[in-house]
Amino acid sequence: MSFNLGRINESESRLQRDFVEFARLWSAVRDDWLDDRCRRFEQENLSTLGPSLNRFTTALHEFTDTVRKADRDLKDTRDHSEELN
Repeated sequence: MSFNLGRINESESRLQRDFVEFARLWSAVRDDWLDDRCRRFEQENLSTLGPSLNRFTTALHEFTDTVRKADRDLKDTRDHSEELN
């Protein structure tokens, strides 16, 4: 029995799509709101979103790679134990 990564992969894709949509919408709003308050809002609230998403994606890929490796190793162990019987 292997771990189903489908929901994790779907969540990652949805998060990336939503972030792209947010960036598109923010860009449109920003064009009408370009002043010191806008720049301060971007600096205080938005400047870390991209890097945070990249770190999250990297960690998620490491997690899914580890799960896949564990599934392979467990399968190999089960196959090997069946050969011994």
